[in-house]
Amino acid sequence: MMKRLYRDGITMLSSILAMATVGVVHCQAVQPNSVAEGRILFEQDWSPRNPITGNDGLGPLFNSTSCVRCHFQGGVGGAGDASVNALTIGIERIHAKNKVLNGIELLEIVASLHPGFIQTDNTINNILPLVHQGGSDAYVRQRKVVLSQFPAEFSQSGGPMNAGEVRYVSTTPITLTRQNRDTNVTLNARIFQRNTTALFGAGLIDQVSNRDLAIQAKLQERHPEISGRPATLSDGRYGKFGWRANVASLAEFIDMACANEVGLNTRRQSQPSDPMTPGYSNPGIDVSDHQIVAMRDFIAALPAPTRMPPKSTRHAQQIRQGEQLFASVGCVNCHLQDLGPAKGIYSDLLLHDMGYESSDLNHAEPAIARVIPLSRYESAIVRPSPASVAVTYYGAANLIDNSSQTNNEFLFQAPYRPSEPIKIVDVSSRERIIELESDGEETSSGQSETRKVLVKEVKYVRQILEPTNFNQEWRTPPLWGVRDSAPYMHDGRAETLLEAIAVHEGEASATRDRFLKLPLTDRRAILAFLETLAAPSNVPQPAM
Repeated sequence: MMKRLYRDGITMLSSILAMATVGVVHCQAVQPNSVAEGRILFEQDWSPRNPITGNDGLGPLFNSTSCVRCHFQGGVGGAGDASVNALTIGIERIHAKNKVLNGIELLEIVASLHPGFIQTDNTINNILPLVHQGGSDAYVRQRKVVLSQFPAEFSQSGGPMNAGEVRYVSTTPITLTRQNRDTNVTLNARIFQRNTTALFGAGLIDQVSNRDLAIQAKLQERHPEISGRPATLSDGRYGKFGWRANVASLAEFIDMACANEVGLNTRRQSQPSDPMTPGYSNPGIDVSDHQIVAMRDFIAALPAPTRMPPKSTRHAQQIRQGEQLFASVGCVNCHLQDLGPAKGIYSDLLLHDMGYESSDLNHAEPAIARVIPLSRYESAIVRPSPASVAVTYYGAANLIDNSSQTNNEFLFQAPYRPSEPIKIVDVSSRERIIELESDGEETSSGQSETRKVLVKEVKYVRQILEPTNFNQEWRTPPLWGVRDSAPYMHDGRAETLLEAIAVHEGEASATRDRFLKLPLTDRRAILAFLETLAAPSNVPQPAM
């Protein structure tokens, strides 16, 4: 019943938004010159400060100096190893015994971990991206202080050296205590990681429709073990990109990555700011919409991964057996071979609960079970629900405030489910970026493009949320090209495909157990089949 309500609710939300859509302009066909320009930009090493254009260029905080330095395995646009893992610090719990913390005291305990949790308006996020490079001397020192608490080796690129070091970092807690005569305040935090995904075939994923995803979700409704759901964004679209599937289109994914990974301001995305230098603002735009579109065109033109041919007749027989067993133990329920135009993707692109050990506090978008448009009378007397989450690049984070106080104690506990079952959402005058404007520049065809959709609606809507474990929900990663994309899982904790299967939990537990109970020859056959899913051979190789 809840799944049906969820599906009906999303359909209604999409309809509400679609009724008010104006100004749709069809996009032109991709030009070869745009693809060539996009490759140059993807491989370009950006540098700080550009006085000609009046912007600050690279940084001030960045994970790497170019896209290809993280996307390189199997060729330009591939996955990245653990050494380039993105890191975030997440505050799981703050507890003050015999004390009601005021706002200043709360700011002080959080700032003692890292001042970057505190925003310019003094609100506090419970998640902070711990960017690898750049920043002031004070920022660099604070990062070293945080990482020195871990019994792990970090690479010069900023991430752990390998999957084993990933596990050390992920399982090491951070605990801060502040004690005096009146109270004892304890803060518990952890480091969370995201491994770089391959972009091969991203153009086909961009073409997967809401209908394709909705069909797969409906097919899983009757399954006794699997319960995937689309990642529904606040504007009604389904997400397809990112480990949480919290980005709807390839263009938006590139737009966000430029700002958050390389520190390049775009028209929509602000670069990360250095909390040790408050008040600084980039005077300009580092990367134009025209350049974002060119990078999108290059990535969309990258070929999809391929199947490697067998080495012998015996090997071919083993691969066929492995593919059949892959389906019979249940892997294919989530790792679907074809999804709309994405043939051979081996994914449903849906969110699945992967168990507590896969938790990450940048949670998935909450599931919307039902959407109810408010009447004119209701719209006149109600106001939107107060913000309870802060939207960040890797997913939504929760705000920490001093409202959770009972019995003369303070307690913040990061929620594992939505904290409120109902939200009033303002969908009026909403601007929804489907594509990107050319910002007045001409394309390679000599014509200026307008790639924006405006959504205007005079109503509020009431969203009824389904209480899923959104910290544990992850998009099913496509398996095409999996041979050339180690390490595995969202944080790169698994060095091999066998390890990756073994650490599956949550909805995948029963499938994992059936695999592990197979005879050795059958398990080897499945691994042999997976090893045929290789990165495409006709992609450019990085010149790093």
